[in-house]
Amino acid sequence: MARNVTLDGRVAAVVLDDGTRLAADVVVVAIGSVPATDWPADSGIPLGDGVLCDPTCQAVAGVYAAGDVANWPHPSAGGRIRLEQRNNATQQAVIAARNLLAGPNRSLPYAPIPFGWTDQYDTKIQIRGWCPPEARIEVADGDLPSRKFVALYHADGRVVGALGWNSPRALLQYRGRIAGHPAN
Repeated sequence: MARNVTLDGRVAAVVLDDGTRLAADVVVVAIGSVPATDWPADSGIPLGDGVLCDPTCQAVAGVYAAGDVANWPHPSAGGRIRLEQRNNATQQAVIAARNLLAGPNRSLPYAPIPFGWTDQYDTKIQIRGWCPPEARIEVADGDLPSRKFVALYHADGRVVGALGWNSPRALLQYRGRIAGHPAN
């Protein structure tokens, strides 16, 4: 756990657990998010880390959830997940609406290969699939010093995710190698 060091009320450094001191003018803290679930608290809809759904996005009979608040079991994730990505909200809403209209006997499970991106000043970071911390990481394209590369994440003997750093075109070439991707 890093801690901030202040001087005259301003951040001057960050001290890491091992005692390393890093000079800093600004510290940005990303702490995640908490889904807003107070509004259905007394409705009988199952809640946990979001609205708890089945694989088809159904929470209870006739009630479906999509987007940041939906928490459902994903076969590739090995458990329940919430995906806080704009494109997931759109794709999941389409499946949830389709399943609502189709009825329980014709519902489809929602099991996307996640994709997200961010632009941080001059850096484009893209992620496809899962990037678990215990995965073996291999730089498959480019190199780290050039700040332009694709890293593949391996788990259980297969590629489960890919990270593109300033490499959007190169990342596209690897999406078919991600386990569970439709191109497989």
